Amino acid sequence: MGFETHVDDLPYAHGGPIGTGLLREQNEYFKVNESLTFEPSGDGEHVFLYIQKTALNTEDIVKRLAIHAELPRRSVSYAGMKDRHGVTKQWFSVHLPGKEGPDWYLLEDESLKIEHVTRHLKKLKRGTIKFNQFNIVVSQLNADKEQLADRSEQIKTFGVPNYFMDQRFGYLCQNIDRVYNLFSKGEAIKNKKMKSLLLSSARSFLFNKVLAERAADKNWDLAVEGDAFMLNGTRQFFKEDNISNEINKRLSEHDIHPTGPLFGQGEGAVASAVYELENNVFKENSIFCDGLIKERVDFSRRSLRVVPDDFKLDWLASDKLQLSFKLRSGSYATAVVRELLTIKNRFN
Repeated sequence: MGFETHVDDLPYAHGGPIGTGLLREQNEYFKVNESLTFEPSGDGEHVFLYIQKTALNTEDIVKRLAIHAELPRRSVSYAGMKDRHGVTKQWFSVHLPGKEGPDWYLLEDESLKIEHVTRHLKKLKRGTIKFNQFNIVVSQLNADKEQLADRSEQIKTFGVPNYFMDQRFGYLCQNIDRVYNLFSKGEAIKNKKMKSLLLSSARSFLFNKVLAERAADKNWDLAVEGDAFMLNGTRQFFKEDNISNEINKRLSEHDIHPTGPLFGQGEGAVASAVYELENNVFKENSIFCDGLIKERVDFSRRSLRVVPDDFKLDWLASDKLQLSFKLRSGSYATAVVRELLTIKNRFN
């Protein structure tokens, strides 16, 4: 089908990029620090490790921990996937009931540092991330300082569309092509890990298509008749038939956000104009929808908007800018950066 430009073609919210720059010129130029929704208790049968990794992905660390502890891979858990390209700090848990465990610090090398070791009663579950702190240096920058400052204020005030970005879809969005071909042929996805990846790509593609329609109509961050809204910082959403002044006030204060569909079987939770828009997208992409229903994926919703917390710009040189901000789990830093700059990536 040719989905390779899917992410590049997504509409902008604030008028498009106002300059160009290079991302990840060095690993140290893309830092992510993960914070959990809870504090480990200090005791229990699960060892919790806060690890700094450089040029390694999350699965690389999982394998190292499992081998070092002489345990199966399923004994190691994490809260969220992190990219290979950069320096990231994230939590892992290892199930070691009644065991002291190995010397974890023997794992350390140039690419892996143990920041903290503790214990907890339960294993680390996916999605239990309060926020990710990003510190991103854009180099080879060509952009006007005043325009960047103005755009950053827009982002602080209104947020950005909460698109799924390239990392979700694989190189040149090949995962979308792959799942389309499988669904169109009616083939089953046998590999469990690949199945999860491809089904997520299909749902994310449909979500982006709906959000793109809302962004093009300039109502991605506004209340539309029939919307369902998500409480900030949660996955809880509610349907609101009447758009009241109170709803608009809560939207402007970032207490709630409009939502879009994560397609699957079940109730879509929207009505009126929003139902019509989403249903049209589903009809136009029925191969994805039929495949997801066949795989018995459950319907859910995701915020259409993400508002970065503690957003700051710091000029390190005339052509080098550091962006600092926090995002809730599941949102992409590149969705924020694209509203400022057209980015070249060292790893593309």
